[in-house]
Amino acid sequence: MILSVLFSKFEVNRRSFAGTLILCSGLAGCAAQAGNISAMESTMVPHVAEYHFKMTRSEQGSSVVDASGVLGYRFEKMCDGWVTEMQQIMILQGAEGASINSAYSMTQWENFAGTQYRFRMRDYLDGTKVDEIVGKAVRESDGVTVTYEIPVEVTEELPADTMFPTQHSVELLKRAAAGEKFGNDLVFDGSGETPTNRIAVVISGEKKPEHKADDPDGIADTPFHRMSLAFYPLGEAENGPSTEMAVDFGENGVAHAMRFDYGEFEVFGTLDKISKLPQPDCG
Repeated sequence: MILSVLFSKFEVNRRSFAGTLILCSGLAGCAAQAGNISAMESTMVPHVAEYHFKMTRSEQGSSVVDASGVLGYRFEKMCDGWVTEMQQIMILQGAEGASINSAYSMTQWENFAGTQYRFRMRDYLDGTKVDEIVGKAVRESDGVTVTYEIPVEVTEELPADTMFPTQHSVELLKRAAAGEKFGNDLVFDGSGETPTNRIAVVISGEKKPEHKADDPDGIADTPFHRMSLAFYPLGEAENGPSTEMAVDFGENGVAHAMRFDYGEFEVFGTLDKISKLPQPDCG
């Protein structure tokens, strides 16, 4: 099997993996309801973290026989909102020996009210940039308007109940704290070919931390809830979920671990190192 054929078979997996990280590692946030500052905001801990990923299962006949990677994540509170920065590198090994080296970065900003969102995504394949997306989204009373600047200038209208990534994360944590077990939300993040997804979630009860990370500030020692999520691209729900995963969400907004299920193979992400960032001095 030549590289181009191998690439076409798991291009969707590569992109959805990176896009899923954007949606589910941004565990901190702004308002859970547009226009209102969330009471959970004060519990969110600004932090910088490092994760590593490895394959935990590959079915016989899978086009991907091995996967490994790293993720650098920074969540910082600014005076006007939250900034999330990510850099992810994944190496996918094909059944015939060919491999793909995928690098992905994204920067997001959301205001505390959950009414404004800016994003920039860059996607690299074997060292060559293959995609870049830059844009912003604004919430109005009757819907969400998305304006893309790169790769082309275009405007998109989304339903009024569309959430932004950190906004959605806080909503999940609020449900967990209230003892709720299920959720179903429309979320826009601006990344990849399917930037808007209907996300169905099952929420576990409270669990004790299990990580072995380098954590000098002890911010990953809080209890967590395991969130099992299924992603349905907008307008394609009849085709089933594009990605299924589980994330261990700490009650202070720290992701302890991530599990990705792509059918043919599974990938597990482990927290290696984490430290607390200072609060902003806004005068």
